[in-house]
Amino acid sequence: MLTVACVRWGTRYSWLWVERLKRMVDRHLSEPHRFICLTDSPVDTIECQPLLSDLQGWWAKLELFQAGRFEGDVLYLDLDVVITAAIDDIVQAARGDAFKLWMRDDFSYSLRSPRDDLDFDTRRLLGGVGVCNSSVMAWRAGNLNHVWGSFDPAVTKVLHGDQNYISRLLGKQGIGFLPDFLVGSYKYGRIRHEPIAPVMVFHGNPKMDELPRADPLRQMWEAA
Repeated sequence: MLTVACVRWGTRYSWLWVERLKRMVDRHLSEPHRFICLTDSPVDTIECQPLLSDLQGWWAKLELFQAGRFEGDVLYLDLDVVITAAIDDIVQAARGDAFKLWMRDDFSYSLRSPRDDLDFDTRRLLGGVGVCNSSVMAWRAGNLNHVWGSFDPAVTKVLHGDQNYISRLLGKQGIGFLPDFLVGSYKYGRIRHEPIAPVMVFHGNPKMDELPRADPLRQMWEAA
């Protein structure tokens, strides 16, 4: 059975965010699935697995790739996303090559089409010339254990975040690019007047709870 996973570390996102994400997944994913939250503070209302390392913030997401965590196909979603339509196509797209990690090309620093104006410090933080966004990821459990197995915590002092480590480790050859129209950026999509994607990512600011109450995406999220 497909596993849908999320990670809750710390206190920025309450359990309400996890519960709303689960309800959005249940509404917009027709395939039978199991919803699991990796967390440092489990609750009884959601199926939870403990975070086992001392990694903080987004770095804790790397525990998703620990050997034995999951079985079969896995779809990961950040807590700060809004699901607006069916996400079955994301799962199916990721089954195109079970040995790749499927991600959305980054909204600012594309790995698929790298920018040529990056200075040295930016490249160092990125871990290269571009990156993929880790808000939505899909993979076959067991095929990417080396993402965790080769991780050195010292990397957290050098790179900006988990997606930089993952992108540097796997490169273009190890990453499958999810179609851009399936995963959109709220921040950039609104500026560029792009259509609303099935999954809207609230990277950076604002988050959904900071939008005007009349904003349709906030209303959609609060109604979940």
